[in-house]
Amino acid sequence: MTYALTIAFVIFYAAITSPAERTWPGAAPDCWVDARLFHSREMLDIWKDRTLIRRVRDTKLKAGIYSPNNGYYFTLEGGRPTGSVTIYAEKDYLLRIEFSELFGLADVKWVNEKLIFMRPWWGRILGTDLIYDVETEKIIYAETVTDGYLAFQQFRESCPALGCECIKKK
Repeated sequence: MTYALTIAFVIFYAAITSPAERTWPGAAPDCWVDARLFHSREMLDIWKDRTLIRRVRDTKLKAGIYSPNNGYYFTLEGGRPTGSVTIYAEKDYLLRIEFSELFGLADVKWVNEKLIFMRPWWGRILGTDLIYDVETEKIIYAETVTDGYLAFQQFRESCPALGCECIKKK
């Protein structure tokens, strides 16, 4: 799995070194005001091999971050290289979402009364946005998120010499 991630980063770096050939989801990084996160369908399934969702019985969970209706709550544990989100959803068991090969777990929060947003990072650049439905016990949304800081910096440095969409060749 680490090999696949390394290959993906090499491909990503190769793509951002030739700015004119990269199709960005919005404006190219030379047009950005600042570095940003962007989303794509690339490496969409990386989370599946690194995420385990299971039921946990005979365990008491301390109160954590409550849902807007105060019916459910979750707690966070760990964060690197493993982390988990444990959920109480008014059932006779707890739900635990366990992440492995994790660089960090960020922005875990309630979207509404039953949906939890999570952003596990698999490295410094690549993460996945997930939305989990605590009532159906399923991931209902997954999309790759990429930190565009390196792309932004590389475009700022290379575009004056190469010429880009917003930064013209000098």
